[in-house]
Amino acid sequence: MQGKIIAIVNNKGGVGKTTVAVNLAHALTRREQRVLVVDIDSQCNATSLLLPKDRGGNTLYEVFAEADVDVGQCIYATEYEKLFCLPNTNDTSALEPPLLKSLPESFKIIRNKIGTYARVHYDFTLIDCPPNMGFFVVSAMHAADSVIVPIWAGSAFSIEGLLRAVDLINDIRKNGNPDLRFLRLLINQVDRRTAMTKVTIDQLKKHFNRDQVFETMIPVNAAFQRAENERKTIIRYDPTTLGAKAYRALAKELLEVFSVNSMHEP
Repeated sequence: MQGKIIAIVNNKGGVGKTTVAVNLAHALTRREQRVLVVDIDSQCNATSLLLPKDRGGNTLYEVFAEADVDVGQCIYATEYEKLFCLPNTNDTSALEPPLLKSLPESFKIIRNKIGTYARVHYDFTLIDCPPNMGFFVVSAMHAADSVIVPIWAGSAFSIEGLLRAVDLINDIRKNGNPDLRFLRLLINQVDRRTAMTKVTIDQLKKHFNRDQVFETMIPVNAAFQRAENERKTIIRYDPTTLGAKAYRALAKELLEVFSVNSMHEP
């Protein structure tokens, strides 16, 4: 199976995109998958969770700023077996204005540089996107095969972000990347004790087909915050937590989705 590239997108912040990217990546490695996390959010949270602060070296900045950069020299092994990270730096956000001047060619930088390399070297590449629909997110969608949209089960605003993401996916499929598809939405931070969670889940089931929503839902779990404070994935921090069990189930479901889809490919 050729390496798959998945962008993790929602226009709304606080829905857990980075938590999803990092923990799903680790869970996939536990199923013998070789995984790359690409951090394109200038807040650099995935970078800080996966790599030491004093790492130094190349980042996403060099990928965009240097025409002849070797992408392999921008990727680093993490403390987790089979898990790698292409880090970001706050400085990358300053590149957006000049990159916008060179559209549409600049939209292809992630696809042509990172995507080409990643498909050969990794089973899965997860792109952790910023909470907007700006240049870097559109670039990620030009490189990706599919998009996962996490939403916070307790927030109506994250559903708005979901709908905007779906609209953008459809637009990019028509105008730049015909292979892009909406893979699944992931219901995150689920607290079944609250009325808002129940309302949100009911709304999603009405508006989306069963094969557009992951069966696995990620529960509210205080261990996520404790794990991030320790700069660890939930599975490394405490594999017995409900959160860790959910991510192991999500990795299994994701692999099953791609296995089924591959059987229908021409």
